[in-house]
Parts: sequence; C-alpha cells; structure tokens
Amino acid sequence: MPAFPVRKDSFFRRRSSALLLEGTVLLGIVALTATTVFAAIAPQPRVATPVPPFMPARLVVPEARLPIELRHVAVQAEVAGLAVATRIELEFYNPNERVLEGELQFPLLEGQSIAGFALDIDGELRPAVPVEKAKGQQDFEDVTRTRVDPALLEATQGNNYKLRLYPLPGRGARRVVLEIAEILSAGNSTAAGTSASALAWRLPLQFGSPVGRLDVAVRFAGAAPLSARLGSAVLPMQRAKDENGMASLTFTRSNYRGSGVLHVALPATAVPLTLSVQEFRGQTYFYAEFDLVMHSAPRAKPRNIALIWDASGSGAARDHGKELAVLDQYFKRIGQVQVQLLTVRDTAAPVETFAIAGGNWQLLRQRLETMVYDGATQLGAMQPPSGTDLALLFTDGLGNYGDAPLSVAPIPLYAVNAASSADAGLLRRVAEQSGGAYLDLLNMTSAGAVQALGTERTRLVAMRGTGVRDLETASVYVQNGRLMVAGILTEPEAEMVLEIQAPGGVRRTRTVHLKARAPASAQGATALAARRWATLRLAVLEADYERNKAAIRRLGLDFGMLSRETSLIVLDNVADYARYEIEPPTSLRAKWQDLMASKSQTDATAKARHIDRVAADFADKQSWWDKRFPKGEPPAPPKPAAAMPGGAPVSTMAAPPPAPVPAPASMPSGAAAAAAAAAERARNESTQRSSSAGRPGVADAASQSASIQLRKWQPDEPYARRLREAKSEDLYAIYLDERPAYAASTAFFLDVADILFERGQPELGSRVLSNLAEMNLENRHVLRILAYRLLLAKQVKPALPVLQKVLALSPNEPQSYRDLGLALAADGQSQQAIDRLWEVVSRPWNNRFPGVELIALAELNAIVARQPGMDTRRIDARLLRNLPLELRAVLTWDADNTDIDLWLIDPNGERSYYGNRLTYQGGRMSPDFTGGYGPEEYSLRVAKPGSYTVKAQFYGHRQQIVAPSTTLMLKLSTGFGTPAQKDEDIVLRLSGRGDDVTVGTFTVGAAP
Repeated sequence: MPAFPVRKDSFFRRRSSALLLEGTVLLGIVALTATTVFAAIAPQPRVATPVPPFMPARLVVPEARLPIELRHVAVQAEVAGLAVATRIELEFYNPNERVLEGELQFPLLEGQSIAGFALDIDGELRPAVPVEKAKGQQDFEDVTRTRVDPALLEATQGNNYKLRLYPLPGRGARRVVLEIAEILSAGNSTAAGTSASALAWRLPLQFGSPVGRLDVAVRFAGAAPLSARLGSAVLPMQRAKDENGMASLTFTRSNYRGSGVLHVALPATAVPLTLSVQEFRGQTYFYAEFDLVMHSAPRAKPRNIALIWDASGSGAARDHGKELAVLDQYFKRIGQVQVQLLTVRDTAAPVETFAIAGGNWQLLRQRLETMVYDGATQLGAMQPPSGTDLALLFTDGLGNYGDAPLSVAPIPLYAVNAASSADAGLLRRVAEQSGGAYLDLLNMTSAGAVQALGTERTRLVAMRGTGVRDLETASVYVQNGRLMVAGILTEPEAEMVLEIQAPGGVRRTRTVHLKARAPASAQGATALAARRWATLRLAVLEADYERNKAAIRRLGLDFGMLSRETSLIVLDNVADYARYEIEPPTSLRAKWQDLMASKSQTDATAKARHIDRVAADFADKQSWWDKRFPKGEPPAPPKPAAAMPGGAPVSTMAAPPPAPVPAPASMPSGAAAAAAAAAERARNESTQRSSSAGRPGVADAASQSASIQLRKWQPDEPYARRLREAKSEDLYAIYLDERPAYAASTAFFLDVADILFERGQPELGSRVLSNLAEMNLENRHVLRILAYRLLLAKQVKPALPVLQKVLALSPNEPQSYRDLGLALAADGQSQQAIDRLWEVVSRPWNNRFPGVELIALAELNAIVARQPGMDTRRIDARLLRNLPLELRAVLTWDADNTDIDLWLIDPNGERSYYGNRLTYQGGRMSPDFTGGYGPEEYSLRVAKPGSYTVKAQFYGHRQQIVAPSTTLMLKLSTGFGTPAQKDEDIVLRLSGRGDDVTVGTFTVGAAP
C-alpha cells in the first residue's frame, strides 16, 4: 500500500512553525522518497543529485498541556518495479484530561499521492470516502459540534496535506492509517549511494519524540534487494521469497528514538519497460514508459534576462544558497548579459536593471543577499518585463494573493524551486509550455541546473492515436531515456503516435503499438494504471485551477483522490453519512440508501417552507418598524408590592417598562437557549403590539443630526508600544526586528499594519497586512480577518479575491456570502452584491446562524433603494421593502464556536442585548449568536437625542483549538438605507471570557 515523505521545511513555511506548541508531535515516518538510478544513456552528461534533507511532519495540538505521545508506528510497504505502495498506521495517545482536536500536517514528494486513509471507530478501522472539499469541511465541523468521531483529510496547495482529528480523548488513544502511492522517478547513483545501475528507495524514520514501538515490513516483487541499512547500520536481509514470490525485509524497535533513513538498494533489472493496464469503472487505463534516445544542443546565449524573484514571506524558506550558486555559475558561463530584476511580494516592485560583464554580478548578488522577505505571494504579478528573451523564475509556486494566475510566458521560462514545499505541477506546466523547464534544486546540483539552463533538449510536442484517448504525460521531456504516458484504451489493440521535437526544431514521429492484456492482479504494478492516469490528469487541471474547478472536483470524486476540490472523510455512523449526503463505505451502503430515500422528501419540504418563514419574520420586523415608540423618560420602576393581611401581594394595574439591565450572563446554549429565545421573542412581540402605531413610510433618519465617535483601541503589547513611540521612518525596520518573535501571531501583523496606515505608509501597511495570507494555507478565519482589515483601509480591490477564496473554502456559512456581497457593493458592483446577499436570505442554514437572513435582507434592500434599476426578479416580492434606520450597529468576529455579545446602552441607561432585545424606545437587537462569527445587529428607526454607547463582550467558547484572542469587526452606521448613510468601521480584539470593550458612541442631537 503507500509511502509517506517529508523533506526539510516541507510543509511549514517559516512563519507557521511557531504555531507548534507543547502539544506538537513530530512524525518523521511521514516522509518517503525514492530515487531510481540508471547508467547514462544520452549524450547529456550526468550530474550528482544530492540527498534532499527531511523534516518531520507535525501533529499540531495547541491546547495540549502535556505532549501527545506517538505510541506505535507500523509500516507495511510493497515495491513492485517502479511502483511503491505503503501503509502507515499511527497510534496517538493523549495524556491530558481534556478532549482535544489535532491536525496532522505533512507534505508528499512530487510523484506521490494519497491513496486513502482510515480511522478507528469503536475499535475498528473505517476507510475514508471522497467528498467535495468545502462540504467535507462543513460536515466535519458540524459533526465535531455533536462530540462524535470525524476525521477529515484535505489537500492544500502544492503537495501539502492536513488531517484533522477529533476527538483525541482524554487519557485515550486514536489510530490513523495513511496510504500513499508512488511511481519511482529517475535519479542517480550518487544520491542513492549505490552503483550507477541501481534503484534506490528510501524511507525516513525520524521522530521528534520517542516511539513506543516501531514495526517495519517491506516486500519486494521480482528481484530481491541488494542491501538495506538504517542510517549507517546494515540490516540483515531475508532474501528467501514468500509463497507469493516476494522477498521481504522486516524489523522491530522498542522505545525508538532514532532519526535515520531506511535505505534499500535494488537491481535495475527490477524496473522493466512495461505497459501497465487496469480496468476501472468500465474503462481500461494504461500506463507506459517508452525508451527514447534524448538529444541535446547548446541554447543560444540570451542578451536580456528577466530575473523574477519571489520575495514574499514564504520566500525566506527557500534555500538561497543553492539559488545564488546557480546564478553565480550561470552568469560566469554566459559572461555578458543585461538582467531585469522584478521583485514580487503582494505586488510587483519597479523593475531594476543590472549590467553584467565578464560574469561579474556582484551588485545584483548584493541586492539578492539583502532582500527583505515579507508579505503575500501574488503569482499573477510574476510576468517577465518586456524586451527580455529568457526568464528565470525563483519561487515555490504557492500563490495566496490576488486573483490572476501564473500564466505562460511569451519567452522560454525556467521555474527554479529551492523550497521543499512547492507546487511543482504548476511550475512544471507553466515552464514547459513556454519552452523552458522546471528545475528542482533539492534534487539536482547547481552544475546540473546551469547545464539545463544552457541546453535545448528533445521534447514531446503532441500525442495522438487510434484506439486511445485522453493521453497525459508526466513531462514533455524525456527523463533518463524514458517518456511516461498514461491514457484510456478504447480498443483491445491501439496505436499511439508521439510527435517529438529535437533541438533546432526538427520534428519526427514515433508510433507505439499497444495491446491491452488482461489486467493483472491488484498486487502488481499494473494495478496502479488508473490512479497514475488520474494523477497526471489532475496535475494538468490544477495548473489552471480557477478555470478547472468543476473538472477537478469530478475527478477527485470519481477516483477517490485528494485534490484542491475534494477531501477524504470518515464519519461516526451511517446516519451522519445520510444527513450530509456522503456515500459511505460499502459496509454501510444498504442502510444509507434507505435513509437517503426518506431524507430527500424531508429536505424538499424544508426548502419550500424556508422562504415562508423568512417572509413571516420580515413581516414581524416591518410591524416593529411601523410602530412609534416613546422617546421621553421611561416611567419610574414600580414600588414593591404592599402586603395584604393574608400575605398576598397587591398588584399594580399597569406593567412596568423595562428597567436598566445589569451586566448579564450569556444565554444558555442548546434547547434551553432556543426556549429562552422563543419566550423573549414573544415578550418583544407583545411589547410591539402595545406600542402606539406610527406612520409608515420613510424613517426619520434625516430629521436630526447623528454622529459617530470611535474609541481608539490600542494594543498594549511591548512591540506596539515600541512602534507608537518610534519615528515614522523607523517603523518598518522595527517591525522586521520584532517579527521573529511574533511570526505566528495574526494580532502582530494587524497591529503593525494599523500603525503603518495611521502614519501614512499604506504600501508598507498593505504588505505587512498581506502576511496573514501566508500564515496558514487556506485558513478561512485568518483570510476573513485579512479581508476585513483591507476593507477598513479602503482597499476594496485586494479584498475581493480574498473573500472569494473564503467563499470557496466555506460555502456552507452564510457569512461568506454576506461578506463578499458587502465588499462587492463597496466596489460599486451592486447587482453582484444583491445576488450574493440573496443567497444568504434564500438558502436554509444551520440553526446556529439565527436571524442572519433578516440582517442580510436589510442590507440587500438598502442597496436596492440606493441603486434604482437593479434586477430583483429572483427576490420574493414579500421581502422587497427598505427599512431605513437612524442608528445601526453590526458586530462580527473571526472565531467559530465562540460567543461574543453586542451591547448598546441608550440615553435612558437601558442596555440592549440578547436578553433585552426590545428596549423602551424601540431599539431592536437581533438573536444571539452563540456559535461563532455573528453578525449581531442593533437597529433603531428613530433615536432619542443623547449618547449611545456601543460595547462588545467575550462570553466564552466551545473550541478544542483556541486562538489567543478573538478579532472583532464592528460597523456603526447613521442614516442606514438612505442617501445620507455614513459608516464607521473598527477592528479590535478580545482576549478571554468576561473581557469587554467600549467600541464607540453615537451622539444624536435634536432636530434644528
């Protein structure tokens, strides 16, 4: 079954490594590389390939007081020709008392893919099934809230993965099985430490903590291995074959503390040039390797080179020593050339020109050696300057900013990678389509890279045939004399024509005859043909991810593969699979089909009723808006009841008005919360009905002056005090000095960006702020904060692609649509804004998002009122009415499963909050959000003159993964829904339960 690799810095970018707190377990087993070595068979000289370094994968459990233990690791691997499959079983033990959630983060090497995983449920391992990525995330989080046993494996960017585990029981263990498939790629003997005609397979066995027991068993189909060693220790080999004709290697270690690499050398004869065939879902797939003589010729020396340098924060993790060594040798080789240096972070810097004569590039080298690595990575800005004839791109290919993709250059482009975590597929496709190549400096020497830069090579330019379709190749270049092709056979006998271009442009064709033998058993290399084809197709599609999202999703679901659009998930019971409409493993399928039949009827009824429910709630809100509420002093509270002779109280005739409310305890959750909310709503409705009726029409929002004063919130951390006391010209240098200690803190980058914006340095403020996109691959919470802060800085254009990504990551959350809709409105895209907000109103949502439809509907109607001529035909006519407000406050926050409360104290001293949702003068508070994000909304049609204080309070959380603080975003509006609308926004933080902050005040004056 599969194998599991990790190279130095391979998953974590430099800044994210600081996230690993006490609960981190380092897993070196999750790191497999394999190197195949052959004697040179082409005119091009061979160069030594250095052994790439490895870094353990990590189990991140930030809330663990005691480190999570790795009790048992069992590795079972099978090597059959070029195919390797490894099964890794990991047993974790949580010595802490509390239940925790963990995240296993790891990379795979190029050419490797996840074949599956399993999680123990009630003592038995249950295999994972594929699911759309966003849906898998939603289902995992929903199931987590019910305290059952889900596990979710996701692909991020490049070949990086994260496995979310919940629960890790207190003083309990969990088992996880990972399966990884690989086709060995060609390398050389120097890397393997064997003869020039040997195949080398390596499995790092390094851990950051002791392993209670390590068991390793490797079987070899065909020829027995030549030798095996663990680190420098030679291992005894069992060369005798078993009943299936396989040689084997087994060993066990107790309390293993080693950090060596298992190295196995195989004879090259174990890798024949063969055609692998497999039947899968009614299709016949093949994978073939063809021997092909490779020709090469010197490339003409360029006169003007584009040097595109990724200086984003993640660029610091690249091996700059290797990069500079390549440039040094290359410039010495070509002698004289002009270089156009384009530095790219969140944006592209102005081009700098350097003239190189006699190979002397000292000025350019000094510029690169002193480069500041900071900010996000905008791949779309990495385009060669005009007038250049060759491009050198130094990047990991992991973009996270802007919406433009890395496109094919009009000149030959060489993509040079020196980072262990990279999107090799994207870089290879873009480079090869331009006529250049992808150079991985972790798997080749500087001399080899320079030779590739100065050489034109034989390459594949077209494939066609009869009896075959959907042909894919790993690379257009011959690798160690072989061309690797996969496709689908439509006839038992087929013919494939390869069009090959030699250096100088001469083309020739080669015809290959394919005969579909009966597919071999699943134990051989031939069983991997379908997955190999799917892997190659996936690499092509993901090179243009935005355009191919749907095709990527279909491929992942069809083949059970991880991709940027699909994940693998394990759920607790068959009812969960039915509830979330996920096809379960075979053992649960019959029961699942029965449950799905009844569920479809229930869902149809619920969808039909949703709009009617929203319309009824909106009718209630209109009744509130149409009422006139008193604006004078509230009556005094009633005197205590006098006692009658029999002890019975004497009641007053009139019910007292609401009195000022003391600081409350938060609303209970679950059924109790629902009951309390229903009772409160009934009381509010009764109060509304007893109010005197007011005239319908427009609000009195413009009848008196209203202003907003924000209370400036300042962080008190030492770095913030140092920055506030510094001169403006020293701010960025101080930030760089403080950054290493706060590299994993979103708060740090937010605070520094705020100060830079305040001091009139928006370009640097934007750069610092964009680091949030670098901190954690595809973390929607961090991205949401980034977008809010960009909007606060009036940088709407950069915020839009960030919010679009948030929506792609979490389409199951109404906040994703609302945030994007409001940003589109701020950008003047009113129709698109209305369409997004209508999604919030019209779709049924989880009941942890109470009242979000009415909040979005108010914003939708306000846009329609301000922008006549909008297309509202999709919108139910019962919901189209603008309800302008004199005062409005909306609170949102970034943490899931977290309860933040919006409070507003009016001139009467009365507190409006979830426990007092309708005040004496008509202030209306939306339902309480106890489960994360908000929004919570305060609305007041006509405001009594005076001062209104807006506060936010942190009540608590129900998370197993807890951030040090929660970021809050508040929008205060006057004249909401009118042409005179004015908004003020603020971003601030609360750090723990009971923490509260005064955000600002509304000051309302009497009508002139």
